[in-house]
Amino acid sequence: MSKWVLHMSRSRLLLTMLVVVALAGLAAGLLVARGNSASVPSGTLASGQFQTVSWMTRGSAAIVGRNGRAYLQLRGFQTQKAPELWIVFEGKAGVTSRRQVTNLNRAWGNQNYAVSAEFATHPPARVLIYCAKCGRVWGYAQMRPTRTASF
Repeated sequence: MSKWVLHMSRSRLLLTMLVVVALAGLAAGLLVARGNSASVPSGTLASGQFQTVSWMTRGSAAIVGRNGRAYLQLRGFQTQKAPELWIVFEGKAGVTSRRQVTNLNRAWGNQNYAVSAEFATHPPARVLIYCAKCGRVWGYAQMRPTRTASF
């Protein structure tokens, strides 16, 4: 086989592989984008009232779907100010999994936090306010699913 034919075969193979990889990337991107927007219904998906554990904590927490995305909303929220406060989601009863979501922006007032679409379909059992410095839960909201969501 001549060098020219081998060069053409390699070029075609390389070009074909490049096109296949580009199309696979495009398809994966479309699936991910479509899955995120279609999987989160609008409305309140779960909610609960904060209860005090170590420090006074009050207000409400809700997992809300809006524009295809999921949010944690804190309303009428208040707790003791500290430098290392975190929002932590705790799994369902019998499951001891905890997932640190984000640091608390401030210890009072209405707040919104973007969360994974996973929490829209499987809301946490409890939303905890956790002090990393002292290793204590300051308060929690027991989350209850609601029926006000719509697709």
